[in-house]
Amino acid sequence: MILSTANGPLYFEVAGEGSPVVFISGWAMSSECWRPVVAQLERDHRCLIYDLRGVARSQPASPEARFEIEDHAEDLHSLITHAGFYDATLIAHETGTLIAALSVDRHPQDARSLVLASPRAAVGQDEIKNLSVLTPTALALREMAALPVLRNLVAWRFRRAPEPYRKRLFADFAELDPRAAYQTALSAADLASSFQLDEFVESAGLPTMVVCGEKDKRSREEARKIFSRAQKAKLATLKDCGFLPMLEYPRQFARLIRDFVAKRATESRTLKRF
Repeated sequence: MILSTANGPLYFEVAGEGSPVVFISGWAMSSECWRPVVAQLERDHRCLIYDLRGVARSQPASPEARFEIEDHAEDLHSLITHAGFYDATLIAHETGTLIAALSVDRHPQDARSLVLASPRAAVGQDEIKNLSVLTPTALALREMAALPVLRNLVAWRFRRAPEPYRKRLFADFAELDPRAAYQTALSAADLASSFQLDEFVESAGLPTMVVCGEKDKRSREEARKIFSRAQKAKLATLKDCGFLPMLEYPRQFARLIRDFVAKRATESRTLKRF
């Protein structure tokens, strides 16, 4: 399905029945990364996946479209409103965690709880400098994806994803809007220095589960930082897992989500009785 906006199309899919869950992808990743988890959850939950502005099927973006984290957050709110996914559990990966958090900060009615997987900004400042080749809009992305610096970066990010998802994610990267890749990465790095996830989770007071892979050092450090500050946070570390828990261990990841949402529902019913 397509939600038409002034900034271009937003592609989304809805599957399943039950309590609503919304999935937000990380930097330069399409919604294909969530399919194995949705297959596990759609029996008990109404699931929404979508491609971020400028990624995969959410193209072509308007020439005037921006790709700041704030813009992606408003897109998320628009989709939640359009699909009627109010009071949902937002399940976000990497840069998507910033998008989800900022959207909740602006529209608290959209979420009842958060799942933050591999929480961190997409790339560091040094890596963003290497991404400066993305700025010329005349550069074909098929050619750009073949450049060694980008090929190596993307191959490293997706190395632990099983097939056919690894090839699909790389193909989606090769087709994405060059402005989307560069501006989103730059915005995420800038926002991460001022909008701290641990501070947001602590102040928002939403039930939050943080999931990270044992082998993903950067995300593990951020996850522990969030957990140490938030009173309502749960931390889950998947053994022998890297940057992509939803693809590396989809059954375990889905089980964590199912248990987390079920516990929140039980707590909500208990509070209502009192």
